Amino acid sequence: MAETKGLVFLTGASGFIASQILSDLIEEGFSVVASVRSEAKAQEVLDVHPDWKGKVSFVSVPDIVAENAFDHVFKDAKTPFDYVIHTASPVNFSVTDFQKDLIDPAVKGTVGVLNSAHQLGGSNIKRFVLLGSAVAVLDSFNDTGSAGPDYTEKDWNPVTTASAIESKSAVLGYNASKKLAEEAAWQFVTDNKPSFDLTVLNPDVVIGPMLYPVHGPKNVNETNGFAIYNFLNGTYKDIESIKFPFYHFIDIRDLSRAHVLSLTTPAASGQRIIIVSGLITPQLVINTIRKNFPQLHDRIIEGHPDKILPEGLDPRGWVNKKSFDVFGQGWGYRGLEESIVDTVNCLLAFEKRWAKK
Repeated sequence: MAETKGLVFLTGASGFIASQILSDLIEEGFSVVASVRSEAKAQEVLDVHPDWKGKVSFVSVPDIVAENAFDHVFKDAKTPFDYVIHTASPVNFSVTDFQKDLIDPAVKGTVGVLNSAHQLGGSNIKRFVLLGSAVAVLDSFNDTGSAGPDYTEKDWNPVTTASAIESKSAVLGYNASKKLAEEAAWQFVTDNKPSFDLTVLNPDVVIGPMLYPVHGPKNVNETNGFAIYNFLNGTYKDIESIKFPFYHFIDIRDLSRAHVLSLTTPAASGQRIIIVSGLITPQLVINTIRKNFPQLHDRIIEGHPDKILPEGLDPRGWVNKKSFDVFGQGWGYRGLEESIVDTVNCLLAFEKRWAKK
């Protein structure tokens, strides 16, 4: 193997977030083994990024919930892994069976890859980086109605499996899945004392350019969909009816950088880190698109330009100081305008490709 910064096992590589992480890992000189659900998914990724051929090896993990689903990855590794990044976890607000479609994949998938790394990965693995979520931190029952104290890494969502199922809210189901998965990860490390340490990154709404295979409008990822594309595709027809599930964002490129930095930054060891840039509201998105894309005025409602927050909404804020403390000099966040402009440009480019099909 050529000289690299280390060998990384990355899960969920055909997804929105993992595809950006994969790109950055390659750019930074890491060797990567990446899991996808099938060989066909791997080929789709390489079709979009032919320059990645020879720089990443793909392995198939058809069902992350299956017992010992990741064992073969570690057993068959020709070179021991140095790091693991686990991103594979469903983000889908249209499901109805929260246990089967959200909670089980999140929890069992996380514990499964941790266990395989611990039992079969050897002592070479130094760090396990878990893509968590801000929803494991925020209070699902008191997040937007009246502003409370800003969230910190000490906060945990009080949501439970029972309360999520009883609510029949897919958003609560997702919140429970991410909270329970993170709790299970910390418990695993406490109970098993593996050779590696754990870092958990907790982002809020992730937006930004898409590097994964996007075959059509229905393949736009959940967060770019509700936060940006639904303004362009006719879904949102009046400002009063638009409600976001969460009101703070992070650019995909900053989140990806945090994952890569977490692999080798000593201060990230054993840390839970909030990764949040700032406020995002329907009106802020509208204002930004209308300001920067006058040619899209006929596709997007105007709303109430001076009324940034929806009526009765006062979302709690986030303390992101730890991310600056851990990642040090040079760390920072893109602003909302840059993220929205780059995302819209990406979506418009995709629309041109879709029109040619």
